[in-house]
Formats: sequence, structure tokens, C-alpha cells
Amino acid sequence: MGTKNEGGREAPRPHLYSREAPGRSAVEAYISLSPAVTMLPQFLAAALALATGALASPTPQSNETKNDWDLDWISTDSSLPKVIIYSTGGTILSASNYSRLDNIAYGDGDNPTAEDLIGNVAEVLRVAQLAVVPFARAPGGSAGVNSSLYLDLSQHANRQLCAEGSDVAGAVMLHGTDTLEETSFGVDLTFNCSKPFVATGAMRPDTYVSPDGHSNIYQAVAAAASPSSRDRGALIAFNDRITSVYYSTKLNANTPDTFGALEQGSLGAFLAGRPFYFFGPAYPTGRPHFDVSDTTELPAVAVVYCHQGFDASLMHAAVANGAKGLVILGPGAASLSNEAKAAAADLSEKGIPTVAAPRPASGAAVPRPVLEPVIYSSYLGGEQARVMLQLAVNAGYGLEAIRDLFEQPLRSAVYDNPASRELYYT
Repeated sequence: MGTKNEGGREAPRPHLYSREAPGRSAVEAYISLSPAVTMLPQFLAAALALATGALASPTPQSNETKNDWDLDWISTDSSLPKVIIYSTGGTILSASNYSRLDNIAYGDGDNPTAEDLIGNVAEVLRVAQLAVVPFARAPGGSAGVNSSLYLDLSQHANRQLCAEGSDVAGAVMLHGTDTLEETSFGVDLTFNCSKPFVATGAMRPDTYVSPDGHSNIYQAVAAAASPSSRDRGALIAFNDRITSVYYSTKLNANTPDTFGALEQGSLGAFLAGRPFYFFGPAYPTGRPHFDVSDTTELPAVAVVYCHQGFDASLMHAAVANGAKGLVILGPGAASLSNEAKAAAADLSEKGIPTVAAPRPASGAAVPRPVLEPVIYSSYLGGEQARVMLQLAVNAGYGLEAIRDLFEQPLRSAVYDNPASRELYYT
């Protein structure tokens, strides 16, 4: 039981990063929850400073770890699986200085670190040993992230998890929800082993009256540590559900129940803190892999939005501005105006691919029975189509190889003659 306040109610346990120093040190409070805890010296020093209110807001950290092969493990039990936590920022690592009900602006509060979050969710160390790899927080939140983040994440995860003899069971990525699906999709297409890579975040800051980040980090670590999560591709663990990164999207701008795959459904759920999968291990149909081990930058791909009265000159303008490919969001099943199709045909003759993706959150852009200059994204939304097109262009795919990449799985299911380049129906 916690201490009682004047009203007789149990007082909330203070956060490790609280500006108000608790009655005992944060380290003592933390160790009382996890008696056998052994922690890296830097974390102990940080926790002591936090307990006295002496630690300032964290400064952005380099994407480079001090030694890729010498991680510092936070552990209560050395027999537990090892899970790397990639800390990139986001609401899950944010604090508000306005109100415990603020989930909008946050202000300039002292943001918690991933180590603080672990300290406030002591149960997570009963599931796994953890090593935190910090990445710089993007200015303006995850909306300011670019593809270099998932390149760096994927390269590090491939070295740490996929190397022969690696004893790391899985990885968790803490990320802002605004673009979590894009970063995690990029990792999904470039991470090259069967171990779980699990993305999570939060819709409420850590200072909220009921922060969802506490449950989400626990569940993400539980999924990453579980052998049942292997051979499924990258996953999102969020609000008691497990979904495939390949098909997931953010469905609500405000509520904790935000990530899902409307057509494909959840892969599993969390019960009593443990992952339960509804299906056996399987990868998404048609999911490719790209080697980015030597890639530092990806070609630009622009996304344009087709609507009534759409000005197709925007497509040419995007290419003139440096885009090496286009994704166009079309109404319904990615229907495009004649003007947009004509622009796509012109760009195709110049070697610039145009991929049409559906505007609705659910459903497919089905390849048409007669070959068109436009390439259809099948079940991928615009965000995912952009990432895949970037990787394909970077890998040197030509127009027809890109068409097969996006269309072939669905063409094979829908048409009698999927290999035809003129008419798919026989």
C-alpha cells in the first residue's frame, strides 16, 4: 500500500523524473520494487540526480552508440531474454507542464528518458533484460523524422540481432505515433532475420492521469521477448493488441485505441500481460526484403492527393523538384482522373514510376485488367507505398520490376493470366 494523503486516498507513486523530490531516493524506490536489480552505473547516477530534481531536460543524443557490441544491460535476472529498446522520442517519452489531463500541447516539461520509463514500470524487468539505445529526438516530434531514422535503426538491429551467435531475443522501438507506421514499415522491409522487432508509443504523455505508455512498453517488451513472436515480420504492440506493421495504420488522431489493420485484423492480444497469437507464424503475402546495409540516403518520393478538379501539373512539379517517384492517393480503389493518368504516362516514359494508392483507410488498389502506366499499390496505403517505392528505386528496380513488386501478389489471385503485359483476363 502507498502512503495516504489528507483525504485518506492513496497517494500516487512519484515518477522518477518528478521535479518534486520524493521522500526517499528514486533508486531506493525502484530497487524496492525489483529487489535483485543490477543496473548500469550511468543509470544509477541519472536516477539519483532525478530524485533530487537536478537533472535537466534530456538533450538530443547521437544515433551512434558508444560500442555496437558492448551494450549496457538493465537487469534483475540474467537468465531472462535480452531485448534492445530503441529510444527515438515521441509522446511515450514526453511530459506536460500544464495539467495531468493535457494530451495536446505538453509544453516544455522535463521529458522522461527510456530509463525513467523502465523505472516507472518495474514489472518490465521481470520479463526481459533491457539495453537502451538512444536516438536523437526529431525537432517537432515524429512528423520531423525522415528515412534516415529507419535506415539507422535497421542497420543497428541487423548487426545486433541478426549476427551469427547473437543472444539478443528481440527489439522494441519507442516512437512518436504520428509517423510510427512509416518508420516501422521501413524497418520491416529491411530487417533480415526472424527475431521480433516491435514498435510502440503512446497517445498520452507520461504525466497524464492514466498514461498508456506504461502498458504499451510492457506489452511491447513482452512481445519482443516471446519466441511466439518470431517469423511474423515487424509488429506493433499497442493498447492490448498486436498487429502486423505491414498492414497497420493510425486510425484515430486522439485516442489510445489507434493502431490497427481494418481488413487484415489483429494478429494477437495481450492477456495478463502475455502475448497470445490467434494464428501461427507467417509473413505478410508479398512482403519483400531490401538490403540497406550500405545505404545512407534514399531517393525522394513525393506523395500527391488526387481530388475533384485535381491539377495534374503538380505531378510534373514534384519531379522537377527532385522526386524520383510518385505516390498518388486516389479516391475509392485509387481511381485517377484522365489528366492524372496522362501525367503518369508521360512520367513513365521518362523512367519515373507513379504508384496509385487508395485514399480510404481500408481496401485495395487492385491492378486493372488492362495494363496502365500507373502502378497500383494493392493493400498498401500511401505511407507504406512511398517507403516501398523509395527502397525499390534505391535498389535499382526498373518500372516493370516495380510493377511486379506492388501488383504481382494480387494479380496472381485476381486474374487468369497474371503474367500478361497486355490483358490479364484470358
